[in-house]
Amino acid sequence: MEKKDLKSIITKKTHKNLHIRGVVIMFKKLEKNGFYYGFPVLLMTTKDKEMGKSNVTPLSSSFVLGKSIVVGIGFGNKGFKNIENGSDVTFNIPDENLYESVKKIEKFTGDTEISEVKQNLGYTYCEDKFKIAGFTELAGEMVNSVRIKECPIHIEAKVTDIQKKDWFAIVTCEIQGIFVDEKIMMDDSHIDTKKWKPLIYKFREYTSTGDRLGLNFNFQEV
Repeated sequence: MEKKDLKSIITKKTHKNLHIRGVVIMFKKLEKNGFYYGFPVLLMTTKDKEMGKSNVTPLSSSFVLGKSIVVGIGFGNKGFKNIENGSDVTFNIPDENLYESVKKIEKFTGDTEISEVKQNLGYTYCEDKFKIAGFTELAGEMVNSVRIKECPIHIEAKVTDIQKKDWFAIVTCEIQGIFVDEKIMMDDSHIDTKKWKPLIYKFREYTSTGDRLGLNFNFQEV
């Protein structure tokens, strides 16, 4: 079967059986509002510039290339409003041990003006999500947003671009500093990846990484 013929079958709106070398393969086109196929959880901290108060916002959509970190965030988040008002950001990355802490704050918002969508989802206002989760604030080193002591990795950044979409924004940031707990370090510049078990958000469930399967050809944490 030629590649173009195979592609045309796979992209049909209804699922079809594919017979390749005697093996039956089935694909079905899905319609989903969000497709969370597996992302590390981020706890983004920002600061309300008027009140001087810190906020923590759980996020799950992100990627890093070079010195840029890009995240997706809904308009209805207090964290996004702080960003629009000029706040720096710190991305605190929890490990699997912080699952319960993340769960405690997932339906709270730091915004007193709760959107109808969030109200319908059961969100309520919380003045201090740090206290609810049992998080300890550490002063930022390179930015004005705080770090969360309990998270093994902190990425301090400054916002460089905001692209608004339908109900969310794509926010690009420039990394200013990365801070890593010495407990997961192999030496002064390398992370012991066997010790690093990030909390993963996958199809709206929480999980973590399993045993190592292998290494990429460009693996550098040695």
